[in-house]
Amino acid sequence: MKGVWQDDEVKNLFKTVEECKVSGKAVREAFLLHAKSYGRKANSVRNYYYHELDNLAKDKSRAQKLGIKLENHQKNQFVGFSEEEKNKIIAKIQEKLNQGYSVRRACLMLSGGDVKQMLRLQNKYRANQKEGKSNILTFKQKPTNKITDADINGLFMGLVKLVKKSAMEEAKNAAAEEKLQTSATIRKLISQIGQKDRELEFLKTDYMSLKKENSLLKKKLLLATCLKAKSLTSEKEKA
Repeated sequence: MKGVWQDDEVKNLFKTVEECKVSGKAVREAFLLHAKSYGRKANSVRNYYYHELDNLAKDKSRAQKLGIKLENHQKNQFVGFSEEEKNKIIAKIQEKLNQGYSVRRACLMLSGGDVKQMLRLQNKYRANQKEGKSNILTFKQKPTNKITDADINGLFMGLVKLVKKSAMEEAKNAAAEEKLQTSATIRKLISQIGQKDRELEFLKTDYMSLKKENSLLKKKLLLATCLKAKSLTSEKEKA
């Protein structure tokens, strides 16, 4: 159902967002579920949600008409990092990178598992990279400034570990998103099956009603035929 958003779809989107918030799920899951149900793209749903949220904040009568409680859809106020906080964050992330963790994993650990905070830290680190500041993994150098076989082997193993962790994280995230999309598809199919079952029950009821009506008509026809034959016989006898 692409194109213009009807009121019923708008209400469904905001309802899905509220349900995800109540259950402690990320709002992104609401966008994925809605996109799957209405044949839209998750990013398009996200963009529409925040755009419509701004419109409803200006037109509260429409929000009331749709039954949308704006207090349940407040945007998080963004608080920027100070220069001191930014430097500390970059240093902590760099420390995790030196231990062999990926940027995503390091930011997730520092955020305490908060995905939104993890994304903020990751974006801040990426922005710092673009600014041209030091972001290269550092290794202790030998006083002789010579790189030994052990150094090369350590560097290689560190890179292997980084690639492995990054691949595992990406696979885990892809599996989680696929599971979410599959669950949404299954729920939709179950709903469709339920609808078909109800339609089948209605058809069965109609069939039994028609069957009874047909049987009654046959009896009436048989009775009318008998009465007609009796009447003809009586007339013949009188003649």
